[in-house]
Amino acid sequence: MTMTQAGTVSHYFAGANTPAGFYSRYDQIAPADAQKVFILKGGPGTGKSTFMKRIAADLVARGYDVEYFHCSADNEGIDAIYVPAAGAAVLDGTAPHVVDPKFPGAVEEIINLGQFWDERALRSPAVREEIIRLTRGYKVWFQRAYDARRAALAWLEEWAGYYRECLDVGRVYAASEALIAQLLPPVASPARAGRARRLFASAITYGGARTFLDSLFDGLTRRIVLTGPPGTGKKTIAGRLADAALARGHDLDVFHCTMYPERVDHVRLPGLGAGVITSFWPHEYAPRPGDEVIDTGAFVQHDRLSVYAEAIAGAEAAYRAALQREMYLLGQAKAWHDELERCYIPHMDFEGMERLREATLERILALIAERGA
Repeated sequence: MTMTQAGTVSHYFAGANTPAGFYSRYDQIAPADAQKVFILKGGPGTGKSTFMKRIAADLVARGYDVEYFHCSADNEGIDAIYVPAAGAAVLDGTAPHVVDPKFPGAVEEIINLGQFWDERALRSPAVREEIIRLTRGYKVWFQRAYDARRAALAWLEEWAGYYRECLDVGRVYAASEALIAQLLPPVASPARAGRARRLFASAITYGGARTFLDSLFDGLTRRIVLTGPPGTGKKTIAGRLADAALARGHDLDVFHCTMYPERVDHVRLPGLGAGVITSFWPHEYAPRPGDEVIDTGAFVQHDRLSVYAEAIAGAEAAYRAALQREMYLLGQAKAWHDELERCYIPHMDFEGMERLREATLERILALIAERGA
C-alpha cells in the first residue's frame, strides 16, 4: 500500500490588533481569481475554528498544501484557511473581521453555523442574560487592550524620536540602495509590474508575542536580518526594497508591522530565494548561520545621542510595560470570551455540523479534481 506524502502547512496572520483597532488584510487570503470562498457565520462557541482545522487536517493528510491564518488575539484559533490546489478558502466572516460576499454564488457562499444552535435554549432568560453580559464584558477588555497598544505606540514614538534626531539618513538610503543592487537583478523593462501579497507575520496575543518568521523564511538561500533601535531606518530599508522589487516585476510576500500597519517589516522574494527580516522586540528573529545582519544602529551619530540616554531608557521601559499590559488585558478578554463560548456549546448540534463539514470537504476535493491538481 502506497502512503500519501502529507501536504505542506504555512502559517500567517491576516489581521492585526493595532493602535487604531483591528486591521484586516482578509482580502489577501485568497487571490482575486479564487474559485470558491466559503464564509462562515455564527456566534462564539459554534465551532468555526474547529470546522476549518478539521478540513485543513484532512486535506494535508491527503497530500494537499494548506495555508493557515491564525487569530491575532488567540494564536490557537484559526480565522481562515486557503487551499491553493482548489483555489478555495474557508474563512470566519464574523466581527471584527466581517466578510460578506462580493460575487454571491459565483464565488462566495455563506455557511451559517447558527443553523445548528438551539435557539429556544439560547433565548431562555438565564442563558440570554449571560450571553449579553459576557459579550459586553469581553468587549470592554478588548477596548482596554487597544488603549494599552496606543500607549505603547506613544512610548515607541518617543523612543524612536531620539534616534531619528541623531540618524544619518543618507547612510540609511545608501544601505537600502546597496541591498537592492545585491538582491534584485537589473531589468530594462519588466513584462509586468510585480504582485505583492500583504499579510502579517506576527501578533500580540493573550498568550504573549507570537511570530511565524522562522517558518516563513525557512528554505530561502539568502536571509538579511535588520536589527537596531527604533527610528533607525529598518522599515525604510524593507519598504524601499519591496517597492523596487515590484517595479522590476517580482512577485513577493510583504509582511506589515502591527504597530504601524501601513509600513513594511519583512519582505520575502520566493522567486529569488531571498528575504529581508526585521528583528525587534517583541517579534525577534535569531539569525542562523549564513544569515547577513545589518545593524541600523550603526547609522546613528552616538555622540549626539548620549544626551538622551536617560530619556531613552525610560521610554523603552514604558513601551515594554505597555505591551505586557496589553497581553494581560487580552488574557482577560480571552477568559470572558471562553465563558461566552460555554453558553453556546451545550446547545449546538455538532453532529449536524460535522456532516456539513464533511460535505464542504468533498466540495473542495471536487474543485481540486476539476482543476486537475
